[in-house]
Amino acid sequence: MREARPEFDRPKMGRKGYSATEVDSFVDKVLFRLNDDRSHDGLSAGEVGIMFFTEERGASAYDSHQVDEWLVSMKERVAEVEAHLHENDLPEQREGSIVDMPAAPHFADRFPRVSRAVLGFSVPEVDGAMEQLRAQLAGPTPPTGQQILGLAFSEEPGGYRQAAVAQSLEMIAMARDI
Repeated sequence: MREARPEFDRPKMGRKGYSATEVDSFVDKVLFRLNDDRSHDGLSAGEVGIMFFTEERGASAYDSHQVDEWLVSMKERVAEVEAHLHENDLPEQREGSIVDMPAAPHFADRFPRVSRAVLGFSVPEVDGAMEQLRAQLAGPTPPTGQQILGLAFSEEPGGYRQAAVAQSLEMIAMARDI
């Protein structure tokens, strides 16, 4: 059964929501994965689960709660698609895998930034830690999941969104401990 395109309400007057343009673009990717793409290189459930959108107001935004609910259900649906792939058929490593997440030049598009009025994680510290983590993962003694989760960063105005960095590190740690 084909997955239908969702319809999201606009946020209530004066409230923020997710950028309609960004959401529409991502909805297209998810629907393509569910309806047409059965390849090993398609969008993963993990990618659906860590998606962040820019916040906007008014007619150029969608209700964030509705989009979040849709993302949760689509993550489950994409996971079902992935479950049908045979484990032996999966490539050893592919671009965009967990191992590649901390690789340059992906930082800028992996971690959204917060506004200058909000504290986020220090951009230089996170970038440096991700480069070091990438080198360690490729080395002879990669870090354990606990070591990855033990990374700490100072805060700065306009830095990386803390939840995004934390989720990425959790995913890398989980993949490392599997």
